[in-house]
Amino acid sequence: MQWIEVSIVCERVATDEVTTLFDDYADNGIIEEDVENQPNLIKLTMYADPSLDSNTIKSDLEKRLTEANISVTSVDTNILDESTWLNSWQQYIEPTEILPNLIIKPAWQEYDNVHNKTIIEIDSDISFGTGSHETTRTCAELLKSYSESMDLNQVTCLDIGTGTGILLLVAAHLGIKHLVGIDIEEYAANQARINCENNHVSAEIICGNLDSDFNGTAKLILANLTVDPLKILLPQIGKKLEDKGILIISGIIDERHDEIMPYIKADWHIIEERIAGPWHTFALKKR
Repeated sequence: MQWIEVSIVCERVATDEVTTLFDDYADNGIIEEDVENQPNLIKLTMYADPSLDSNTIKSDLEKRLTEANISVTSVDTNILDESTWLNSWQQYIEPTEILPNLIIKPAWQEYDNVHNKTIIEIDSDISFGTGSHETTRTCAELLKSYSESMDLNQVTCLDIGTGTGILLLVAAHLGIKHLVGIDIEEYAANQARINCENNHVSAEIICGNLDSDFNGTAKLILANLTVDPLKILLPQIGKKLEDKGILIISGIIDERHDEIMPYIKADWHIIEERIAGPWHTFALKKR
C-alpha cells in the first residue's frame, strides 16, 4: 500500500487556518515541525488516503489557500510506501501523560517509568490513536470528571469511532467495567481489539453503524469525530444515551464551531465546553 505525504510550509501565525484546510484529507493527524533558521515559519505534514490522487490534492489545497488569502512558501506531495509512511510519522509520536499518572505509550517507543505511573501501550498505524492529539486528551479529562459521580460497576461506556480504542482503555483505567467501541472501519475495529487484548481490557468492539449495529444504551458516550459525522450522528446518539447520561463530543475545530452549534442546541444541553488549541470538546446531556 502507498500513502500520499503532503507538506505545506507557511507562516507560523497561519497554522490554524492551514490546519483547517488540511482537515478533509488529514485522516491520520498533522505533524508540526520547526523550519531551521526560520522561526516565523512552520512545516505542516499530513498523510492522505492512498486512494486519492496526489496532484488533485495539491491543486485543491492550492486553490483553497488562494481563496483564503493565505500565503505559503511551498506545497509539496510525495508518494510513500507503507513502511516509509509508518517510519515518517511514528518518529514524532512520544509517550503522553493523558491524565495525571496515566501514560499512553506507543508500542515502538521506550519509556523510563521511574515514577511508577500507569502505562497504556498503544500499537497503532493512525496517529490520532496515540493520545497526542488535543481532542483525545480533553475527552479523557471530561470522561474522568463525569464518571467520578457514577457507579462504575453499572455504567456502560460507548466509544463511537473508537479508532485504536484509546478512550476505552482510559475508561477501563478509571474503573468503568462495561466497555463498547464501534467503528465503521474494519481495520480500526481490529486495532481496537488488539490494543484492548494487549492491555488486558475486556471490551465489546463492533464494526458497523451506530443506528443499526448497536442495540443497547449507555450512560457515557464518547464521540471524538469531526463536524460532518457529528451532524449525522447526534440525533442517533440521543436514542442510545440513557436518562441522565453524559455525551462527550470533540473534533470540532474553531472554524466549524458555529456550524455545529445548531445541531447541538436542537436536542442537547451544554454542560461544559473545553478548548485546547483550535479544538472544542463538549459535555452534553439530553433535553
